[in-house]
This record gives sequence, structure tokens and C-alpha cells, in this order.
Amino acid sequence: MRCLIVFDSLNDIVFMKCDTKFCLHIRKLAILQNLIKPTENEEEENPGIDPDIILQIFSPMVTSQRVMNCHFSNRYSSMQCLNGTNIVFDEYLGHLFVYIGDKEVIWQQKVLSVAILFIKRICGADVSLLKYSRRRRYLVSKLLDVWLKQSNEEQCVLVEAIEQLTVSNELSSAALAAAKSAAEKMKHKSAFSRVHILIMVRQKFLTLYSSRNASDLAAGDTLFLALLADALQLNDPESNAETDLDVIMIEKENTILKENVTRQKVSSLLVLLGYHKLQLNAVHVSYVTDGVPLFIIHEIGNEVFNNSVIDSLSSFSTIQEIQNRGVIDRNALKVAYDTIDCSMKKIIDLFKKKNAPFAPSRSVMTIITTLASRWEPLKKKYLEFLKCNENLALTAIESSNINIVCSLKDLQHHCMLNESLIDSYTKEAVCEASALVATMLRDYTSFFEVKALNNFTMRSRSSLNINKYLEEFPGLVHFIYVDRMTHRMIAPGLEFASQETLELTKKKVWSMVNFSRHHLQNGHFIVLWKDTTFTYSYFMWFEDQSGTSLKPKLQVASSDAYPGILTGDYYEKLLEMCFPRMPQGKVRCFELFCVHLGLATASCVLEHSRRLSATVWEVTGRPSNLLDLF
Repeated sequence: MRCLIVFDSLNDIVFMKCDTKFCLHIRKLAILQNLIKPTENEEEENPGIDPDIILQIFSPMVTSQRVMNCHFSNRYSSMQCLNGTNIVFDEYLGHLFVYIGDKEVIWQQKVLSVAILFIKRICGADVSLLKYSRRRRYLVSKLLDVWLKQSNEEQCVLVEAIEQLTVSNELSSAALAAAKSAAEKMKHKSAFSRVHILIMVRQKFLTLYSSRNASDLAAGDTLFLALLADALQLNDPESNAETDLDVIMIEKENTILKENVTRQKVSSLLVLLGYHKLQLNAVHVSYVTDGVPLFIIHEIGNEVFNNSVIDSLSSFSTIQEIQNRGVIDRNALKVAYDTIDCSMKKIIDLFKKKNAPFAPSRSVMTIITTLASRWEPLKKKYLEFLKCNENLALTAIESSNINIVCSLKDLQHHCMLNESLIDSYTKEAVCEASALVATMLRDYTSFFEVKALNNFTMRSRSSLNINKYLEEFPGLVHFIYVDRMTHRMIAPGLEFASQETLELTKKKVWSMVNFSRHHLQNGHFIVLWKDTTFTYSYFMWFEDQSGTSLKPKLQVASSDAYPGILTGDYYEKLLEMCFPRMPQGKVRCFELFCVHLGLATASCVLEHSRRLSATVWEVTGRPSNLLDLF
């Protein structure tokens, strides 16, 4: 039983997504509470639930959460029901996210954090777009479907890393040449100089070419784009309630939208990419061949303008949360106000000095004029409050805050998340660049289709160097190696002679990763354990740029975040805590997971792990680093 619900500040439902089992359960509760009348053949009825029923059932819990957060600054993080159902909570920009399921709390919290990430990418700083935009609601819904499915099937999604496809130098060079030619075509045809051309083979990385002026494409962005490509490709109207979640609040028109997106030769949309600062990008997805998506990504608009709009909206949400509390945190309010003041000045000056990031329409200029006229008197009221510290002065400007927020949301809608920003000239350039890549890689398409299914496996006979390499580790069943500076991973595919062996091994691998993550969050960097079938090991180690082993001065617990790169670079934060005096980028981090047969001794596991870390480059073609266990 699973359900995700997003409530706004008025406790109205902005977004809801749940499976059939949850709907049937809610219907039973609604009947018991006399909210609806039972029907004949209740189990066979359409399980769709009226949002008003959800509101009536969940309103007491949501209200309690708001009170605990606003008045006591002690909101619930999770609840457990008598039947074992877990309910977890999170908040983003004044919206309450609730996830109900029967999995572990830590996993459900991860689901919520990923849901918030997808909404940030698709809706920016306006969560309410989910209520009014069918297309964005559809994209968020399908992204969640794909992520839930892939996190149970793909190792790279499980450990949140980018798997490097193992190909010949000839193919690697051909792919890079095609990507570079596509970037040149975009630059020449549409005058876009900030472009990324990314080619993947399913979730595996093949090549990336970035123009000189483009912002870095983070590994988390690459993983997100791979999920996005799969989400855009979904067109099966039938869904399995146990695997894929059904969208309850999407109108029937979405079926038409879904089919149109699938039929397009190139699917184009606007998304926000990046970690520390979100940058608006146009993403165009096409396919070189089945299972091989081509991404043409170019930055849109002015980075200062985009960040100023997002920072302003986020800070107004922070101020609203501060005002809702009984005791005003003046320092936190001052920080939020300063951010707004700086951002508003940048936004207004861009247009006042006729230096706008685009040619503004009459409607946009009207929004800017309204924004400026509303901000100046509001700014004076904030300065008055910060000077006299009277709560009445703060209460008097709440309505003005709402008006400013509405203007900022209008500005984001017109100038950022406006699909018309992708004009016909750009689409023409994208189509030509996509066709050029497909032509240049035409001789390799058959290989791509095969390679999309398997990179290499532990029992592979197609590559003598891999087979010979693995024979040097008797008793080794599986391994996953990750360079956490680039977040690139190498791991054999889970392909075994029998389905029974595959299911057993896959279950064990997923369990191993989850167990390791739990210990990593508690500051354990080396873990060895056994069950009745296998011996497992997990190692994390650190080096400087010369390859010399580094020991963290303090192994700190970092259980406030889940290890990964989708919702933020967990490992970057971990390095800051473990090596607080080392400059960023000077410490390298590596992970190694191993599964051995149960008879393997600890000394054998340690020796294999050390040699794996030192020689895995023979498989990847990239120099690797020695694991120092002492």
C-alpha cells in the first residue's frame, strides 16, 4: 500500500498519487465513517478516490503537524500505525509532503526527498504548478514511477552513480566526435554557446561533450536525465498496481498528452539542473536507436535573473514559516529579508537598465512594474519591524507578502517555465543536430542495442580480458566499485544461468547496499558480515590527489541525509565533515561493495578487495586507486 500526497498551506491537495490497494483501504475507512455509501461488488468498483474524502480523513493529522511545526518547532518526522503502516513527512516551500506505505521509514523518507527533487526540477519554486499544469503533474508522476522501478532493477540507480559503458576506443572516439559535431551544429544554427551533448545507453554513460561556456553538468543531473528519458518514453496506459503507481488526480486528457509526447521525434521541455544553484535548461531528448537516448541540453535565460526569482520565492516561504511561529526568530528573518532585498534589486535593475535577459513582452513589463511598486513600501515595513521589533508591524505586512509572491510566480511562469521559450528556430536546430548524431553513429546501432542490455557479466565469455580478470578472484560472486569524485561506477551485470540464482543474488546485492548505507550513515567506513549463503564487505576510503591514503580525523555520523547524488551530493558533505581543513576537491573518495561465497575468509575478502581497487582499471580502461585497509 503506497500513497504520496502534497498539501498546500491551506491544507488543500496539490498532488496525489497512490496505488489501488490504498484506494480500496481509503474507501473502507470512508464507508466506516459514513463519508460515502457502500456499493454492490465494492472490490470491483473503480478505486478512484474523491480528494474531498482524503481531506476529511487526513485533515486532523495535517493540522496537528502544522501546529507542532509552527508553535513548537517540533514537527513529526514519521508515524507508525498499529498495522505496521508507516507515515513520513517532509516540507518544501510551505507545502507538506506525506508518504504512506509499508516499507521502512528511512526508505519512505528517501522517496519523499526524491519526490521533492523532481518537483524542484520541473516546477522550480512554485509547487502549486502541480495543481494547474497537467503536463508537469504528468512528468513528476512518471518520474516517480521510473525511479521506483529502476531503483529495484538498476544497480546504478540503487547506488546513485553513473555506470561507464565499456566500449572500444574506436566507438568511444566516434561517439565523442558525433557529440562535438552536434554541439557545433547547435552553435552555428541557433547561436547557443552553452550546450551539453550527452549520449547514454539506457542508464549507462557513453559520452558527454560540453561547450566551453557551459556550466558543469553534475553526475546527479546525468542520472536525473536518464530517468527523465525513460519517463518521456512511457506510453502504456495499463499499470500494475503493485509496481507502478496510478495517478488519481490527473484528468483523462493526460492520455492524449502521453501519446503525443511518445510520438514526437524530439521531446523538448524546460527543467532546472544543478545542486547549489538551479540553472534553467532546455532539454531535448531523441533516440539514436532503441535504448540509446541522445540529450541536447542548453542553458536558457540569464542565470542571475533565474536564481534571483527562485531565491526570492524560497525566502518568502521561509519568512512565512517564521511568522507562523509563536516566537519570531529575528536573525533568521533578517537573513531571509536580506536575500529577498538583494534578489529583488537584481530583478528590477535588469529591466530598469534595459538589460533584460530577453526581450520582455508587455505583460512581463506589467509584472515588473507591479513588483517594483509593491516591493518598495513592503521593504520599508520590514526595515521598520527590524528596527522596532514589534510583532504587530510584522502581522500587518502578511497580505503584502502574498501579493509579492503572486507577482514572482507570474514572473517565473512567463520568463522561466514558459515552453514558448523553446522557439521553432531552436527546435529546427535540435532536429538537425539529432539527425547528424544518428547518421554519424549509424554503423554502430546494432552494437548499441546489444550493449544496452548488458555491459559485462561475471560469467561473460565475450571479452577475454574481463574473463581473465575475474578468474583471478576465486569465490567472488559480485562487486560494485564507485569513484565518488566523478560518481562513475563499474559493476558486472546480474546475469546468471538460472532465474532462481538471479533472484537470490539480486535480492542479496540490494540488501547488501542498504545494509552498508545504514552503517555509513552511522560513520562506519569498513563493514564485513555474513549470512548462510554469502560473505559481504563494504569499504569506503580516502586519498589525496597523489594517491596517498588519508585517514579522517573523526568518523562522524551523518544520518540526517541518505547516501546518494540525486537529492544532493551526500559525499561532498561527508568529506567536509571528515576533512574540515582540506580544500574542496583535494580529497578523493571511493567505495567498494563485494559479495563472496560464504566460505570465503576475512583475509581472503580483504586481499581481494585490495587487489580489486588497484586493478579494476583493467576493466574500465581508467586508472584506479589502491584501497588501504591499514
